[in-house]
Amino acid sequence: MSQIIDTVNRYAGMIDWSAFNTWYARYLEKYTNTKGKRITIGVAIALTLVCRSIYRRTTPPKNLRHIPHITFWDSINHFMVQKFPTSDTFKTLHRPLLNAKESMYLRWDRNGWVVHVAHPEAVKQVFMKSDIFPKMDESRFAGTLFARFVGSSNILFLNGHEWKKHRKLANPAFHRSMPVKLFGESARDLYAMLDKDNEGSNFTLDFGRLMERYTLDVIGRAGFGFNFNSVTDENSEWKKVYDEVTVSFRKPLFILFPILDQKFRWLFPTRLQEYRNLNKFMDMLRGVIDHKRRVLKESIGNGDDAEKDLLTLMLESENRGEGILTDDELMGDLGIFFIAGHDTTAFALSAAIYYLAKHPEIQEKARQEVTSILCPNGEEKRDVLPTAEQTKEFVYLNQIIKEALRINGSVVSLVTPRHTAADVTLNNVFIPKDTLVNVNIYDLHHNPNVWDDPETFNPDRFAAGAEADQKAGGGMSWVPFSNLAEQRVVLSTLLRHYTWNLPENSPHSKEIITGNTLIMFAKNLQVQFHKRF
Repeated sequence: MSQIIDTVNRYAGMIDWSAFNTWYARYLEKYTNTKGKRITIGVAIALTLVCRSIYRRTTPPKNLRHIPHITFWDSINHFMVQKFPTSDTFKTLHRPLLNAKESMYLRWDRNGWVVHVAHPEAVKQVFMKSDIFPKMDESRFAGTLFARFVGSSNILFLNGHEWKKHRKLANPAFHRSMPVKLFGESARDLYAMLDKDNEGSNFTLDFGRLMERYTLDVIGRAGFGFNFNSVTDENSEWKKVYDEVTVSFRKPLFILFPILDQKFRWLFPTRLQEYRNLNKFMDMLRGVIDHKRRVLKESIGNGDDAEKDLLTLMLESENRGEGILTDDELMGDLGIFFIAGHDTTAFALSAAIYYLAKHPEIQEKARQEVTSILCPNGEEKRDVLPTAEQTKEFVYLNQIIKEALRINGSVVSLVTPRHTAADVTLNNVFIPKDTLVNVNIYDLHHNPNVWDDPETFNPDRFAAGAEADQKAGGGMSWVPFSNLAEQRVVLSTLLRHYTWNLPENSPHSKEIITGNTLIMFAKNLQVQFHKRF
C-alpha cells in the first residue's frame, strides 16, 4: 500500500493543480455532478496514469532512441518466460544489432534501460575512463538477497576513495597469495574421491556439479581458511547451505523485479526461507572473521605468504597499519571473492573440459605438453602435482584456457554497470549524461566483427603472434574473468589422470547448454571419464 501511495504522491507532484482546476471547471464539472460519475472518472484517470507509467518503463527514453534496442517484452520473454540459454538470446536478439561500426544496443533489465557495448574501443573507454564511466550506485538494491550477501561497501561496487581503501588491502593480498600447492592438494583429494566412488576404469558424472564442489573447497581454504569438505562429503552441511544460497540468486523473477525482495518477500514463503539460509551462511563467515582476528594478534607474519588465505593476508596488512575495514566491509569483500573464486571458476573449468571432450585431438596435444613438463624423463604412472613455475610453462594449455574463456566465459556482462558522468561519444554514437552503460562480455567475445569465426573453438588464435595478439593493440577484445592459475593446476592433473568424452546423444553435442543469469553455469553436463592409471 505504501508503494501505491508513493506512486500517487509522485504523480500528484507533477500536476499543475491551478491549471487543472481551471480546465476541470470549464469542461468536466458538469459531467461529475454525481458520486457514480466522479468514481468512474477517477478510475479512468488512475488507469491512464498506470498505463503511462507502464509505457514509460517499457519504451526506451527519447534521448536514447537513436540506438538500436531490444524490446522490453522480448527481454522478459527470453530471460524469465522461456528462460533461453545465453547463447540462444545472443543469436536471436543481440547478434543482429552488432554492426561493424558501433556494436552497441539498448536493452531493459533490472537497472532500467542500459546501453550494452561490445566493441573493443568502446569497452576500453568504459573500463579505463572511470571518471566518465563511474560504477552505478548499487544502494537502491539494498534489501535484496544478493545485496545482503555482498553488502553495499565492497571492492566491486565502490568508486574513488572508498574503492581505493578496499583495494589497498586486497591488492597486495592477491599479489602475494598464489596457493598452487593448495590447488594441487585439493585436486588430489578430488581424484581420490572419484576413484573411491567409481569402481572400474570408466565412469560418467555431472562435471559441472563436481567442479562446484571442488571450487567451493578451494575458495573456502584459499579465501579465508575454512574447509567446506564438499569434495569428500557430498552431503556437507555448509555445501548444502551454500548451494541453496546460490540457487536463490538465480531466480529470474527476483532478479528483474528487486522490489519483490525489498517490499513483498512476505508474499513468498520460500523466499523467506532463502533469507534464513543466507543469514546462517553469513553468521558462519562472521565467526571466521572474529576467529582470524583473535589468532592473528598472536601470530602475525608467520608462514608462507603465497599459501596464506586472502582474509589472513588482508587482516595482516590491516594490523601493519596499511588500512582498515569494518567487519561488514570485509564480509562484502568475502562475498565478492566467493563469486569470483567459486561460481566463475567452476564454470570456466566445466567449459574447458567440455571443449576438450569435443576435440580429442586438442585434448591429446595438451596431455603431451603437460606430461613433457611434469615428467621430463618419460611418462610416469603416478601423481605429479605442478609447481607454480611449471604452470607457467603450459603454453598450449594456457591457449586452451583462454579460448574457453572467450567462447564461454564465466560472466555474461559486468556485474555493476557504469553510468555516464557527462555527455560522451562512444564509437561515434552520442550517449547523454546519466545513461547506464554495460560491457557485454559474451557479446564482445562472440562479435563476428571482432573475432574470426567466433563460434568455433580454436586455441591457436591465442598462440604467439596469432589473432589475439594482433587484436591486442585495438582496444579490449578479450575480457577474461576467472582464476587462470587454478585452472592450470586442475586441468594439467586431470589430463594426467584421465581421458574423457561426451556420452552418446549428449544434449550438449552441438554447444554447451547454460543458464541465462549473469554468472554462467552448465546444465547437467554429463562427461564420461576413463582412468589412465
